[in-house]
Amino acid sequence: MKPFNKRDYIVMAMGNIIGSGIFLASSLVITVAGVWAPLAYLLGGLVMMMEVSFIIELAIANPVPGSFKVCAQEVFGDWWGYVNGWMFWSSGVLGMASEVTACAIFTRLWLPHLPLWLFSLLFSVAITLLNFNDLKGLSKIELGLSITKVVTLAAFILFGVLLTAGFSIGHATQPRGLLQVFGQYSSHGVIGLLGSMLLIFFAYTGTGIMGMAATETEKPESTVPPAAKFVTLTIVTLYTLSAFFVVALLPASRLDPKSSPFVQLLTIFQIPYAGNIVNFILLTAALSALNSQVYSASRMLFSLSTNRQAPQIVAYQSSKGVPVVAVAISGIVLLITAMLSYILPEKIFIYTVSASGFLALVNWLSVSLTQYYYRKKMLIATPDKLKYKAPGYPYLSWICFAAVLIAIISIPIYPDQLPGLYSGCALLIIISGAYFVTRAATRTQR
Repeated sequence: MKPFNKRDYIVMAMGNIIGSGIFLASSLVITVAGVWAPLAYLLGGLVMMMEVSFIIELAIANPVPGSFKVCAQEVFGDWWGYVNGWMFWSSGVLGMASEVTACAIFTRLWLPHLPLWLFSLLFSVAITLLNFNDLKGLSKIELGLSITKVVTLAAFILFGVLLTAGFSIGHATQPRGLLQVFGQYSSHGVIGLLGSMLLIFFAYTGTGIMGMAATETEKPESTVPPAAKFVTLTIVTLYTLSAFFVVALLPASRLDPKSSPFVQLLTIFQIPYAGNIVNFILLTAALSALNSQVYSASRMLFSLSTNRQAPQIVAYQSSKGVPVVAVAISGIVLLITAMLSYILPEKIFIYTVSASGFLALVNWLSVSLTQYYYRKKMLIATPDKLKYKAPGYPYLSWICFAAVLIAIISIPIYPDQLPGLYSGCALLIIISGAYFVTRAATRTQR
């Protein structure tokens, strides 16, 4: 199996991170944070950059599948390694469910009379089958999808810059003044900013793939760090500027938290066919994120199996090196989760986003602590293995930990996120219970 090169790595990382968190959930972010939304994306992005640097350090120091989970297990013991791995997989599946729901929402714009669950079902099956490809086949498919959404965000930012500079595009004209336009949105101050942070961090989740893919990349110690820096800087810039121009150009009275603000804007400006074109682009963007998340979730499941924390059959690989059983199981669970759109068609997106975001944040807490203690351990025992060191140690480890903890504490500020918080906590309890039951059963067999 031929490994990823630098381009493949960048493509897979971009594909996994950029998705409905900006293209669809940004409406919810603006509803909660108001004029503070661009700042929220910037602050969330800075925390994401810290977390990515920790993941890369762990992946290069210990280049095994699911390295940050394996390192957490070495530092905190078998229980946390088990919980950490299954939380990552559960967060990935819920993230996949939110992306497939976004795909269904975008598609229903053209076929409003068909139910949401039908589109979710079709996309779930299609993407699962797609992930039976080998790495190179998957990378080629992802390349086109990733380029599409990066170009879309860049084009939207250029659109905003031109309008602000006084150019007219379609029925869109220069804003009456950015400060006046920004004033349309209510500002809940720091409370609104904090209330939006779970949604913000959801937009940046998917960073785990940067550790998962690092172990399948050629010369990771020289290839991965600069590629990761390029990915994170690009995404933070695109997200922050996109949110800025949405707030600057979209009238507050026209903001619909249930649909994409990008489609709303271009529809309002009556640019011919722009709404449909952008909706199609957003659909491909969500499909790209869904595709990459199936990849990362299945690799974590494979890692759990190789560490005897999942059934051994899950570790089976095809002749192309694809963990086909792990892909199939992730796809089946995605199908089951996506069918919730039949039961909760209006709330499924925010519920899956908040549950996935909460579990991802717990993983980010774990990554911050693991990087701090794992580096401390390696500096004493095997300092030569630290071929890449995340900057700012030990201060950034604790700053990142504190920022994520504050975001978790702030979840109740936006009540619609509470079901996700409750379900995330329930999953934590279930996973912990499964660990102790499995351990007791293993001891009994002995």
